[in-house]
Amino acid sequence: MFAQEDSEWLPIQSQTTSLRRNKVINDPVHGHFELEEYCVDVIDTPHFQRLRDLKQLGSCYYVFPGATHCRFEHSLGVCHLAGAQLEQLYYKQKSEIFETDEEFKDCCKLVRIAGLCHDLGHGPFSHSFDDTFLRKKFGSITLEECPELRHEYRSLQLLENLIESNSIDINKQDLQIIGELIQGSSALGQSSQVPPFLYQIVSNKYNSVDVDKFDYLVRDTRATGLKFGFDHSRLMQYCRVIDNWLCYHQKEIFNMYDMFNLRFKLHKIVYNHRTSKAIDYMLMDILLYADSYFDISKSIFDCTNFIRMTDSILYAIEHSREPSLEKSQKILHSLRKRELYKFVCELLVPSHIPDITEEEVTTHQNTSQVNLRPEDVIVQNMRANYAMKEKNPVDNVLFFRNWEDRNPVHIPREHVSYLIPDVFEEHTVRLYSKSRDPAVIQAAKKAFQMAVQRYLDSSDIKQQLDEQSSSEYQIGRNKRKHSSF
Repeated sequence: MFAQEDSEWLPIQSQTTSLRRNKVINDPVHGHFELEEYCVDVIDTPHFQRLRDLKQLGSCYYVFPGATHCRFEHSLGVCHLAGAQLEQLYYKQKSEIFETDEEFKDCCKLVRIAGLCHDLGHGPFSHSFDDTFLRKKFGSITLEECPELRHEYRSLQLLENLIESNSIDINKQDLQIIGELIQGSSALGQSSQVPPFLYQIVSNKYNSVDVDKFDYLVRDTRATGLKFGFDHSRLMQYCRVIDNWLCYHQKEIFNMYDMFNLRFKLHKIVYNHRTSKAIDYMLMDILLYADSYFDISKSIFDCTNFIRMTDSILYAIEHSREPSLEKSQKILHSLRKRELYKFVCELLVPSHIPDITEEEVTTHQNTSQVNLRPEDVIVQNMRANYAMKEKNPVDNVLFFRNWEDRNPVHIPREHVSYLIPDVFEEHTVRLYSKSRDPAVIQAAKKAFQMAVQRYLDSSDIKQQLDEQSSSEYQIGRNKRKHSSF
């Protein structure tokens, strides 16, 4: 299941008399591929090795047993694909896009290291660390005021620390370019030192077609056992550079839509699975209650402390005898017994409706029997889309008709198929209760209905909730039926 590193180094004679040591990786997704020595220098550091202890899908592992893969193998995969895409572009166009072979080799090094290090800054349990834990700790502080709240920025901080503390041969100018490649700083790049199309390979902010997405979509689908997908190798094969833009053959447009549809499905079915999210919220509460003892939130400002923050912090909390960790340990004990936060209900609402908050729900309670507080419930506003919110990212992709075509064009969806949707984001509002008391759950459900009625017709709410109640009833019957054997 995991990427396998061959135990022997491969000595390869370089252009000088010294030996260069590369390494071959046997990856379950991409097969055998070779990593250059400069990549291995980065991999064999404490900063990078911590990625072995960060599960790619965080809490999804508790629902999808095969989702054991980590940020480590994903980063190796992105490194490989970044180099592979640049190589195939070079072999097709050569002097069109690079002035010399030496420039091509230098650019390969930059994009490979960018692909390798793009996720260095992730915290425990991946995206939830940023989206839930840090958001609750730092409240209304914006990303501009505190860039350390973004894992991309922390990746750059850790990379700089990695280079300095391990004497890696990367100069400041190259480090700046790598940082821009990781952040996708500009549609056509900010640095004049490299060809602008390089900024569309690892993290493409213009249309979201990049090798990071190629790897995690294929890897996550395989790990969770889902049977649908897209062909990333064809997209890479039918890609070329025209006027410093990565363009794709027009016959790959359905493959492109398949990719974004797969992303939507994974967010809908896997990343935001309702049980996985319940566990996710429990894990984040465990970290929040343990923060004062472990200084988890402060670690984002200190690279030395941050590299110690991995998923294994859960075991440190669980086995500690520190009295202040009692609340965290109690939640963790409930998690071990599968006594999870209770999913109450969900409603599919138009995407333009603003996010519903816990405060809105509790202010609509109409019973004196239960005193609901915002901290008693969790409201998840799940926005599943094609990676660019309500926009269609394929509208920003340039296509060419044949290999001689020098005038790429955007292809509107109505020229592709009438079956392509005209809405590219949906908004689902979910309610969870931290208490499993039926009275609390019922009061929370009624308050939730009242809060959403401001935006949604009451008959639509009733129909959706009735359908969920019927489904829950059938699931309950099936459980009771099977438990009798």
